[in-house]
Amino acid sequence: MLWIFSIVSFFITEPNLSQIRETYRSALTNESSVNTLIEITQPHVNQNASSRAFYATAKALEARNSSWVSTKVSSAKIAYNQLNTSVLKSPNDGEIRFLRFSFESNTPSLLGMKAHLKEDKAFLIKNIKSTEPLWSVMKVFFSNCSDLSPSEKKSLITR
Repeated sequence: MLWIFSIVSFFITEPNLSQIRETYRSALTNESSVNTLIEITQPHVNQNASSRAFYATAKALEARNSSWVSTKVSSAKIAYNQLNTSVLKSPNDGEIRFLRFSFESNTPSLLGMKAHLKEDKAFLIKNIKSTEPLWSVMKVFFSNCSDLSPSEKKSLITR
């Protein structure tokens, strides 16, 4: 009987990645959605790498939106550590690699949080496909990314 309860509770608490992705898209331009993204991903941080990566990205967006330097730095550190853990847990996940690449690409150099830019860029150029759930976001990001050459941009956005 206990094992049935465990299975049922696992599926009830499993994060809805479609909802998380939609909230992420909204959080890119809407500050109030950042808090929602944190709320829906934080309980699932230890369940899977994707939830952890989206939680980390929410913390990165929180850092971007904060006017307090201490909040910016502490949220960015959380984002960096959580994104790295996500990639360690799921190194072949293009979505997670994209989230870390976009974070590191937008982080000021003085914070020392750009250690994986080359590695993630190479991974994305080799592996990312236009069938990714976040492709519309990725395509816009790649088009504007200063860490990509014009030929790399073209290669990525014309898939």
